[in-house]
Amino acid sequence: SSLFLSEDFRIYTYNDKGWLRSDAADVQEDCYYRGYVEGFPGSMVTLSTCSGLRGLLQFDNRSYGIEPLQYSPAFEHLVYPLRNENTAGSRFASVHPERAKDEVAAEDVIVRMRGPQVSEASPKPPSYVEIYVVMDKALYNYMGSDRNVVTQRIIQVFGFVNSLFNPLNVTVVLSSLELWVDENKIPTTGEAGEILQHFLQWKESYLVLRPYDVAYLFVCVGEEERVGEGECRELPGWKGAAGGTAAFQKGVTLESFSIVLAQLLGLSLGMSYDGAGRCRCPGSVCVMNAEALRFGGAKAFSSCSAADLESFLLQNRGDCLLNRPRLGGPASGKAAVCGNGVVERGEQCDCGNIEACATDKCCGMDCRFKPGVKCATGLCCDGCQFKPRNSKCRPPADAQCDLPEFCNGSSGACPADLYVQDGHGCARGAGYCYGGRCRAADLQCQRLYGRGSRNAPTACYEEVNSQRDRFGNCGLSTRQNLKACIWRNLKCGKLICTYPSRHPLATTTAAVIYAQVREHLCVSLDYVNASAKTNTLVEPGTKCGPGKVCINNTCHPHSVLGYDCNSEVKCHGHGVCNNRKNCHCNPGWKPPDCKAAGSSLGGSVDSGLP
Repeated sequence: SSLFLSEDFRIYTYNDKGWLRSDAADVQEDCYYRGYVEGFPGSMVTLSTCSGLRGLLQFDNRSYGIEPLQYSPAFEHLVYPLRNENTAGSRFASVHPERAKDEVAAEDVIVRMRGPQVSEASPKPPSYVEIYVVMDKALYNYMGSDRNVVTQRIIQVFGFVNSLFNPLNVTVVLSSLELWVDENKIPTTGEAGEILQHFLQWKESYLVLRPYDVAYLFVCVGEEERVGEGECRELPGWKGAAGGTAAFQKGVTLESFSIVLAQLLGLSLGMSYDGAGRCRCPGSVCVMNAEALRFGGAKAFSSCSAADLESFLLQNRGDCLLNRPRLGGPASGKAAVCGNGVVERGEQCDCGNIEACATDKCCGMDCRFKPGVKCATGLCCDGCQFKPRNSKCRPPADAQCDLPEFCNGSSGACPADLYVQDGHGCARGAGYCYGGRCRAADLQCQRLYGRGSRNAPTACYEEVNSQRDRFGNCGLSTRQNLKACIWRNLKCGKLICTYPSRHPLATTTAAVIYAQVREHLCVSLDYVNASAKTNTLVEPGTKCGPGKVCINNTCHPHSVLGYDCNSEVKCHGHGVCNNRKNCHCNPGWKPPDCKAAGSSLGGSVDSGLP
């Protein structure tokens, strides 16, 4: 059995006056299953039994759909082959579009080495990604213009996605679904980057009070249009709720769309496309293969993807994924199942199977705390006990733009990750805070080349980023070709730095180009391995001129970040605004307005302090 609907799952629509309405979804949750076909190793089955059998039968390189035959008095079912060959997989756009299509396409297909299954590298404890889905009017109409039908199809997609993420010990939770039945709330046609930016701005204003980790806008496009685009920030610590767009191409299967969603989510979780010869794949094609959309059959994440996710979590970039949402769906009405590894209603904990419970120091096999235990999970839980009151929950991700959160001494949960509001100045005015990190070209250069490196002068950017090659470009076009930088976007493409040494850069993983421009020796990198983590494009949120900022490899006015905090007035000069637009006070000052003297911790009303 598979649980992936939030207990508080809601369906949001708008009435004829444009007012938002929220309804409890009349859906079953206890009828979704994952398994395999007996006698076929490596096969995968994802089925719904809510109303007949609906779902996928996936073999090594072939997929079949199954669904009830309409109007059949004998309750017959139709089994039919699914064809994905015409899916425009190469038009998929990543959240880190660092490489051209020809660098991660057919010639980079993963070497299919039969190695350990990815479950051996599964991160512990379980992780949960709560997703809020918004569907535009065109896709709502394309999927049948019926709320119940559309909801069941989206739930089916999430069932497929969970079959991919389950071996990594990750549950992808559908928290709520918003349907734009009558009209779209933002433009959903045009360049993918523009649609994404409109959506990110809209969600910051309208989804503030709804619980989720990442929000996706699902749109319907023609066969030759772009498949998907994720938010360009790195999502450090999932600070704030992230967002992205995923386009459903007319004519593709739900199976293919689930791969689109899985790849977008994988990229946001620190994964990269699988590179040639470096990854072990348990099947014929792995999920993070750039060409995966073109192939049917069972798929799994490669050893590289599993390692990427483990690294992402070990770096504390996914702390909020450890929060366990209540699962079960609003209409399931079923009792908790002790031993399934999911904390459900009436349970204090759930350590899973017998083997896992045997080594668990906090949780018993009856899903109750062991004697003397106060907690089993959470960043404020240490050794089965609550951390002391006012202890910091997590290490800082950035010295200038991250903000501390504190344990309250009576819960294992840590408050939501907080950071300085996007657009606040940092690096002595040379950069902006964005996604909880100081984005400044000097800092990015120093991470690549050492402390002596600096952001290159404009002349170097003009020389290199006008070339439209792998060393100088402004990302990818809608057709996945390298894009030349127009003059105003020169400083938002490839990162060009001054080289601080007399000796060539020693690297076996990247190609390097040096350019002598006037008195400056400038350098640009291109990583040979598609899974390399170092981003060689200028980071989103980086300053590209006075009052300008890079977003999606384009130089925008600073106002695009929506920064509206005058901390001198709002926080009386003793603090900064956080991502919830509340004052975070300096040590010695008291929230909420930092006007009066306070404790040595400072903090905000969101920090978890009393």
